[in-house]
Amino acid sequence: MPNSAYAPSKVAVHWLTKAIHREEPTLIAFPIDPGWVQTDLGNIGANHFGFDAAPLGVAECAAGLDKVIAESTRETHGGKFYKWDGEVLPW
Repeated sequence: MPNSAYAPSKVAVHWLTKAIHREEPTLIAFPIDPGWVQTDLGNIGANHFGFDAAPLGVAECAAGLDKVIAESTRETHGGKFYKWDGEVLPW
């Protein structure tokens, strides 16, 4: 099965981030989904699915990530799963 380790690796990152949040009270730890970004790898995936390119530009993604990180606090962001645009994702 191609890429069978991809999803479990993401689960491991989320679990580790939650553990860091619980164990390190001085840190703000949370995973962020950057989205489907127009990188070499993102565009290869887009081509595989019949698209010319991934939908999200690198600059737009970076600006969103920067904003989410800049606005983060332990109380509002710690241990939660965020999307690049600030949306909280369930998991």
